[in-house]
Amino acid sequence: MFNRSRFVRGSGTVLAACTAALVAGGCGTAILAPSGTHAAPGPAASSSGPKFYTVSSPVSAVVVNGGAGTITVTGTPAATVTVTEQAYYSNSAKPPATSHIDQNGTLTLGYTCQMQLTCGVSYVIGVPRRVAVQVSDREGAITLVSLAGPLRAQTLTGVITGTGLASPSATFKSTAGEITAAFTAVPTSVSASTTAGPITLTLPQAAAYQVHTHTYIGSSTVTVHQSATAGSVITASSDVGSVTINPG
Repeated sequence: MFNRSRFVRGSGTVLAACTAALVAGGCGTAILAPSGTHAAPGPAASSSGPKFYTVSSPVSAVVVNGGAGTITVTGTPAATVTVTEQAYYSNSAKPPATSHIDQNGTLTLGYTCQMQLTCGVSYVIGVPRRVAVQVSDREGAITLVSLAGPLRAQTLTGVITGTGLASPSATFKSTAGEITAAFTAVPTSVSASTTAGPITLTLPQAAAYQVHTHTYIGSSTVTVHQSATAGSVITASSDVGSVTINPG
């Protein structure tokens, strides 16, 4: 078996394209897989019908080890986890082999692929709002909605978008892609970093924050109330791209 996603071809080209696109408003969905869609993660891809299942056993954490494909995780009032998997492949005799393992309260989702031109899986997942969520991807957008547990999201090439977040801590990392996250509750800590792409964080306006920003090429705009002694620490860094931290 080979790596869970197809070989990342031309990632340097994508990064360069993202860098150039920043002048025109950032590296977003025109270059990277759009969030909320199931566009195939590569050329000559076909797919079978989506696979849906429910995990009823109690979980405290959900880990998604993606590869090529979009990943959407939404917090719900339910106590169960629902998963829809959409597989893509260029060789119908070698579809990706998906797995879900529930061990000690942690549900881990992932897949493996045999060698072929295109192979990937997109996920749409519903989780109890307050569970910890960790998502990693190589090629594809990550979308996070209405989550209230500790949160980590990382992608090599893709946009990360978070809305309605009430997580006490959140870490977002992309090598080439935009990061946008909006919080409805004051977080204790937020860290967002990307090599190429803009970062926009929207935080509750009633609180004060310790804010640390960094850019090599781009501007930083901070309009939230700041205090060196605030209990909420916000860190945002983009090598090539603007950083915006504003009240919502």
